[in-house]
Amino acid sequence: MATFRQIIGHEQPLRVLQGALAAGRLHHSLLFSGPDAVGKRTAALALAAALNCLRPADNDACGECAACQRIEKGSHPDVSFVTLEKTVIPIDTIRKVRQEASYLPYEGHRRVFIVDPADRMSIDAQNALLKTLEEPPPSSVLVLVTARPMHLLPTTRSRCQQVSFGTLAPVVIAPHLERSRGLGAKEALRAARLSGGRPGAAMTLDLDAHDAARAGILSALEHLGKTRAREAALEDIACFGDDTPSISASLSLLDGLVRDMLILRAGGDTALLIHADMASELKTLASRLSPLTMAARVEVAREDLERNVNRKLLLETLLFDLAPARPAAGPATRP
Repeated sequence: MATFRQIIGHEQPLRVLQGALAAGRLHHSLLFSGPDAVGKRTAALALAAALNCLRPADNDACGECAACQRIEKGSHPDVSFVTLEKTVIPIDTIRKVRQEASYLPYEGHRRVFIVDPADRMSIDAQNALLKTLEEPPPSSVLVLVTARPMHLLPTTRSRCQQVSFGTLAPVVIAPHLERSRGLGAKEALRAARLSGGRPGAAMTLDLDAHDAARAGILSALEHLGKTRAREAALEDIACFGDDTPSISASLSLLDGLVRDMLILRAGGDTALLIHADMASELKTLASRLSPLTMAARVEVAREDLERNVNRKLLLETLLFDLAPARPAAGPATRP
């Protein structure tokens, strides 16, 4: 069971939460925001455990009692997870949360509802939740978890206390990878760097698979940098995958490569790079392409993927837009 003391990094947000617990002033509606896989959901679970642990100490859960074990297994009756039904969290699900939040705890101290990803609540669902966020029952806590807080309605955000979680330095993540995954120091540091400072991503990163996927995307970028006809760029679609998870992972990888190109284009230190082992290749690409334009276009593609735009069309459009246009033919000259 993850407790506050077992969470890697995030000292400031955890200090805020534990301070609120110590003072008995925990806000009834919390918004945990930050990049994907940095530990927001883990922190929400640790908070639920701290609120319902049978043997709490120092404003933290013990991680071993029956309540903590049931929370870890997802079977505690007072801790509920609210997540996607297909592509959204619909209004009927939120109505059920609103009703259940009015009940007293079954066996714990507080009822905790963790909504993840909260930004996928429909507009109607968010509006239905407003009254509970504004006037919650004293025995319930709502934790909204999101990597995209600006996708929530302003009225939803304004009724929550925001707790921000950021990425971590690779040197903070690497020792944990050595212990938990048995990686060598060099491999652990590389995995931490390639994860973009996200512990959850670092824990599941397959370095061999990552390198193979990166090679395919780098090859596609090299093709784009050779001023090929736009139509020819579409031959590289296959390296991005054909289902939503693989395309999402490929876009994240591309986003990291473009980030490094921006740093190199600006003359930044190679120590700041995610893909430091590819610094020379990326510097060449940065001189041939427009990393700033690419960064904006990749973000649009990621948003389109979340909206369930046709995947093949999404990738075709992305590569077509990134490819340099065929140079216009000059005016004919007389012999």
